[in-house]
Amino acid sequence: MDLFVDEKKVAGDANIGGTLEQALREVQARFCDSRRILVGFKCDGQEIAGTAMATALRQPAGSVERLDVFTATREDLVGDAMTQASASLEESETAAQGVAEMLMEGKTVEGVARLGECLRVWQQIHDAVAKSLELLHLDPEKLTIAQEPLLAVLERPKDVLLQIKSALQSQDHVLLADILQYEFADVTDMWHTLIARIRQEADDLRAAGGTT
Repeated sequence: MDLFVDEKKVAGDANIGGTLEQALREVQARFCDSRRILVGFKCDGQEIAGTAMATALRQPAGSVERLDVFTATREDLVGDAMTQASASLEESETAAQGVAEMLMEGKTVEGVARLGECLRVWQQIHDAVAKSLELLHLDPEKLTIAQEPLLAVLERPKDVLLQIKSALQSQDHVLLADILQYEFADVTDMWHTLIARIRQEADDLRAAGGTT
């Protein structure tokens, strides 16, 4: 097998056996910088992702003639995730106001369907924030924002989302529109603050030489 890590060929015989999944773990341990984690790979020039990955990981490593492995630092991954989260949040702010207008105009079916899309985006943002904290080894109970524990700040969007869920379940579309128009602005502001803080933490760690 010819092994390439971040476009650079590993000299000599990589001597990797087992399944492809086992081989990737070995590549991570033997040939990757300890500050970097594996984020993708190609088998014989074909990128493996999505539903094809589970099948590919079970195949024998010896069946692959060329394995390309791609890595990234945790700081870079978090920076990219927070950039995407920020863009998604800005788009959802406009969408949420549109939902509120639909509800006030009596377009409840269309508005609720659009709100479902917003809720999925907000869940993705929440997951990205949580995963980024984990990647950077940050303790949300110790990290503070404006002298308030980050863990408490994380609970605020959750509280408003529970209000939205309750209004949806009771089909109180007037209350739902009010929450989206007046209360959700505080949630998005909080998320913007969280995203900026996590991005800054990633930048600081990068400047200091990365996580351990």
